[in-house]
Amino acid sequence: TLKTWAKSTPSLLETTATTLSLAALSTLAALAGTLACLEAEARHNLPTAKATALVYLPLVIPQIAFLPGLAVLSLRLGMQGSLLPVAMAHMVFVMPYTFLSLAPAFRAWDSRLALTAAALGAGPSRIFWTLRLPMLLAPLLTAFAVGMAVSIGQYLPTLLIGGGRVETLTTDALLQTALPALFFALALIAPRLVFANRRAMLAEKAAL
Repeated sequence: TLKTWAKSTPSLLETTATTLSLAALSTLAALAGTLACLEAEARHNLPTAKATALVYLPLVIPQIAFLPGLAVLSLRLGMQGSLLPVAMAHMVFVMPYTFLSLAPAFRAWDSRLALTAAALGAGPSRIFWTLRLPMLLAPLLTAFAVGMAVSIGQYLPTLLIGGGRVETLTTDALLQTALPALFFALALIAPRLVFANRRAMLAEKAAL
């Protein structure tokens, strides 16, 4: 009945806030790492096969194989039961998905735009922040939504690294489904709002 929901609302709000905080921390950290890898690859023509293999390892190795080790490490460091180590554990599993979501669009970006900007005097950092990232807004938001969804669904890392003291929505199927859906909706709507008066930019994003 609705009475059950009304009774649970205060604790649900607190749990939702914890879930979103963990998801945001882990996803932003994963996106930062992904962008750093991809930008280093683009600037210095670095070979990426070995680095990519390391990023994807958490998708291949079962969680239970190495999570107990991370739990023991956080315990010895006196950090078990706090948000930061749980967010770091989430990031291990979020980053492969943000990399998979963002890498194709990042690598497909037309490098001639960077050459033109460089010819006009823009440095690599300025090109990255003011040209490449704005044009990759839609893929970035998609990767962010995917990362949030992956983090929200992490049960074992939250339980083991959090020592049972960090509560999230992984046991509540309704709200656990609703939150990722919200971020995917944002990823679809935001670029259309930002580039509402720039049809060519929307066409470029559709191509990416």
